[in-house]
Amino acid sequence: MGLYRVYPTRPTLAPEANLTLQGVTDAPTLDGGRVNLGVHPGLPSPEITSDQLFEAFTNPSAGILMAWQYTGTNEKSGAEWDRLDLLFRPEDLHSLNHARELKRLDKYLKNKANPFQEEYGWHQSTVRIRLPKEKEKFKSENDAPELEIPGVHHRCLTDLITHVFENEVSKTFNMTPFQQYWRTPDNRDIKVFSESHSSPAMLEAYTEINALPHEPGDQLERVVASIMVWSDATHLANFGDASLWPFYVYFGNQSKYTRGKPTAQACHHLAYIPMVCIFIYL
Repeated sequence: MGLYRVYPTRPTLAPEANLTLQGVTDAPTLDGGRVNLGVHPGLPSPEITSDQLFEAFTNPSAGILMAWQYTGTNEKSGAEWDRLDLLFRPEDLHSLNHARELKRLDKYLKNKANPFQEEYGWHQSTVRIRLPKEKEKFKSENDAPELEIPGVHHRCLTDLITHVFENEVSKTFNMTPFQQYWRTPDNRDIKVFSESHSSPAMLEAYTEINALPHEPGDQLERVVASIMVWSDATHLANFGDASLWPFYVYFGNQSKYTRGKPTAQACHHLAYIPMVCIFIYL
């Protein structure tokens, strides 16, 4: 009686195998005290030294002031920035100029050698979309009007998959899908649908890729990367209409209980789509 799993092959990794009741519960009324759930902190940030944090600016004080201006409210002007009298080093504040620091920052970000450029393979591309036209027919899609959208920031999906599966966080992934059942008190087996890695689609994909012929000497395990892509507009400021439209990825190999925790850093940014004003095309 209870839950059990049926695997198509013997799994090489079962992240939940050593879980206990104390490991998935936490309350002040329970015996045993608080238990560290061992949630992996997610992908590490790139190694950036303290010197590189302010490398784009004239001095660290200028960098701190620029960070101050672009955080919090959006009511801080360049003139207000120049008039600030804060407790910074006097020699740094003597020649501060907002316009100059902004130009230095733009120049620094264009430099491909800086550690913030194209982090984890970020690229910028132009997307072309064929559009319908009212009361007009075309012989083929190639004859339809084309809308060009520049400034699409994106990452290569295969690079993202490779990076995640090479990271320690992949040890929390279910590499082998399974079917899960609940045996009732009267000995009936009821199929349980709970996770992406226990879905029929995952099992079918796993069977399909393992039925493919192997190259000579290839003994590597074949697994399915369950990719879940989401997209939604995001508002960036308390005042004004600044917004982004990101595409982001979750891995279905990871438990939904882990994916639902912001501290697990299970969300991976894939692309940022620029907002297009429809009125300029009317």
